[in-house]
Order: sequence, then structure tokens, then C-alpha cells
Amino acid sequence: MKSWLLSALLLSSTALAGEPISFHDSNAQALAAEGAVGEAWLAQCAAGGEFAMLAPAYAPDPRMSRQDREAAERKFDRKRFEAIAQETYDRVVAELPQGKLTLCVDFAHPNDNFARDQMGGVMALTAGSGRIIVKIHPDSDWAKLLPYVLAHELHHSYWAKIQFDASKPFTLGEYLVFEGRADNFAEHAFGTHPAPWTDALTEAQYESALKSFAPLYGDSSPTVLMGSMFGNPQAGIPQWAGYTVGYRLVAKKIANEKLSDWQAITALPAASFLSP
Repeated sequence: MKSWLLSALLLSSTALAGEPISFHDSNAQALAAEGAVGEAWLAQCAAGGEFAMLAPAYAPDPRMSRQDREAAERKFDRKRFEAIAQETYDRVVAELPQGKLTLCVDFAHPNDNFARDQMGGVMALTAGSGRIIVKIHPDSDWAKLLPYVLAHELHHSYWAKIQFDASKPFTLGEYLVFEGRADNFAEHAFGTHPAPWTDALTEAQYESALKSFAPLYGDSSPTVLMGSMFGNPQAGIPQWAGYTVGYRLVAKKIANEKLSDWQAITALPAASFLSP
């Protein structure tokens, strides 16, 4: 390869790379504050974010003892985490440009079997554009799933930057497509994720859920949103139903219309994915 062409390719790849991530060590903050991080943690990890109101659920767990935190830190390869996160960010912003990322990382409680076994050791929340919070279970193969999970959250971050409107209700229809787009983008970027939520329903369960959700697309009540997305056994809604429905609705439109530009896909109104 000619040297000028190699230089041009290297320059192009550098230009597409994201800025260095601003990592925040929530574990160190919790240890220094003896677990009482309060407003200081929120200011660092969520303040000003479009979804900042959801962040307290991801704050350092006050049930974790100093011994729990110190043991988790000894098991955690922080340099590896930061390298994977930066590589993921650089890959994502090549398609979905966004500003500087603040990434707060903490540990799940060692007895949190849901985080370890069902979530593959990685749980994450987008507090807003450029603000992501990650919790790692210390006894998991978190590195395997981290790129997919971060790509999913970075899609939320990009969506928040271009689509979020605080004056409009966040409806079930919006929520289905919000999660469905993020999972389809993450799969596009990093391959199929062996997590339960994108393929949690049988065909009959999918058709039933789709039929029951359709009249509720405009509903924004927390009961409908949480029950539909995460499951409501009393109402006959299986676990992760909304995530699977949203994933399949978005995948269907992308396949049928042969869509490939993720900036354009993300800019589409949610209603365009909900049509029969």
C-alpha cells in the first residue's frame, strides 16, 4: 500500500475516534464517604441528564460493606474495563457522533444473583446524553458483554441528544421503540447478545403481547410502562415482553425497508415502527 494512502486511512480512523472517556470511580467515592455518597455522586454521574431522575436506583448500594467493596475491587481489572469501554465508544461514535462521555462505574452487590446470572454481570443506565452508569458484578465474565451493553446505552445517549423532548410524554410506544432501536444498533455493532430480553417470547406469546400492547401505545403511566417492558405475571405479560416486542418491531422495519444509516434510523419517529 502506498504510504500516502496508509497515512490517509490512519488519519480518517483517528478522526472518527471519540474523545477520551471521563471515567468516574464510584467505588472509590463510596469507600471514601463510607457509603454515604448522596448528592455528590448524583452531581458527578447524572446532574443535567435527560433521565437523571432514574439515576438514584443505580447509586452505590448502601448495603455493600467496606469488605464487599474492597473484595470486588481486588477482582476487577479496571484497566481492561476502561480499554474495552473506550474502544466501544470509538466504534459507536463513528456512526452516531456525540460529545464527551462521562462513565460512572460501580459494583453490584455480591449477592445480587439477578445481576450476575440473568444480566451477565453488566447492568447499565443512561442518565442522559453523554452520561452512562455501569454496575459490574465482581463474579462474572463482564468483559464478554460490556461492548454490547455500552453500545445499547450509547444509542440511548445519542437518541437523547437528538430526540428527547421533556414537554412530551414518554409513552409505551416510544419505550418499545427506544429499547428496540438500542438493541438492534448494539447487535449491528457487536453481534448477537446472549441476554434474555430480545428473544424472551414464543411466537404465540409475541403475537399476544403485540395485540395487548397496541391499544396502549399512547399510555405513559408507570404501571403500564414497567409491566409491559419488564413483565407483569398477574396481567399475563411474560418477563421482558416489551423488550422482545420492541426489538422485533424495529428489526422488521429495518429488514423490510433495507435501512442501514443509523443516524437516519434513530431520527425516525417511533410511530413509524409501530404501524401494522
